[in-house]
Amino acid sequence: MSMNEAAISTDERRPMVGLGMPVYNGERFIGEAIRSILDQSFGDFELTICDNASTDATEQICRKFAAEDSRVRYFRNPANIGAHPNFNLAFSRARGKYFKWVAHDDTLHPDYLRECVAGLEALHGAVQCQSDLEFIDESSQTIGVVPWTLQGASSGDPVRRFGTMVLRSHNCYDIMGLFRHSVLAQVPLKSFHGADRTLLVKMASLGPFAHVHRPLIRVRDFSGRYTRAQTRPSDRAKWHDTRSARRITLPHWQLYGTYWDVVREMDCGVFDKLRAVAILFAWWFVHWNFAKMAVDLIAVVAPDAVGFAERFKWRYISPAPGIDEVRRKST
Repeated sequence: MSMNEAAISTDERRPMVGLGMPVYNGERFIGEAIRSILDQSFGDFELTICDNASTDATEQICRKFAAEDSRVRYFRNPANIGAHPNFNLAFSRARGKYFKWVAHDDTLHPDYLRECVAGLEALHGAVQCQSDLEFIDESSQTIGVVPWTLQGASSGDPVRRFGTMVLRSHNCYDIMGLFRHSVLAQVPLKSFHGADRTLLVKMASLGPFAHVHRPLIRVRDFSGRYTRAQTRPSDRAKWHDTRSARRITLPHWQLYGTYWDVVREMDCGVFDKLRAVAILFAWWFVHWNFAKMAVDLIAVVAPDAVGFAERFKWRYISPAPGIDEVRRKST
């Protein structure tokens, strides 16, 4: 695939941290996001932007930053290939011992990279590090802070880590944490709704997660955010990968199947394998997973069932972990 490259760092030395920013039509917030990266107290990084054929001013904004700072590299796809292929492209183009995807609408505290690098290096065998989350609105005003609830993911026991990531309700924003590049390279991001959970589960099976118990990443919530704007299965599939627009998707069934793949690939003894299998059977009975599987099937003929089921659950049963949880607490 050919790319138009705006700038390549003149320093060919491998940076400590590679940052990958996939973006499509991000003119509204991308300037603020890039500035927060360039203002990091940890300066040994390189930002690689993969523009998914934006039709707004994203290209001009990014080219300006690339021209002004050699740590910024800009690439533009000739056509929109979907979010997940673009996420993988951003990773494949990044260089560094550690890697982080950065959202074009989030911002980082100046000490984010410094503290997450230190967290990864302090925990033996750690494969990922994230901080607590501060949710902000369209005007960058704080909505609330979400602490980490996945302490079991820091365990030295791979099955406990697996169980934590599979059975605990969480917002999946560890996907935007700082990863050990060499380990993440073994786990490509798949193209379906919920595939971020698959990646996190696989990473947890390979090593513990570190954590910084301070809100050093500001996650923007607004009406245009993917999780709010797309509710029909076909629209979600197209957003993830433009090649999937016409396919029938059963995301929770896909998710569950990939969990079995992780168990089969786990490097552990028979007893630990059985522990992991028991976790997969328990999965059906937590967080209404059996109902989600049924909704997947119903949505094949009634696509709006997905959005209805999600709204019903968030309103009457339990809010989605993260922003909806914060909003419920503030009302």
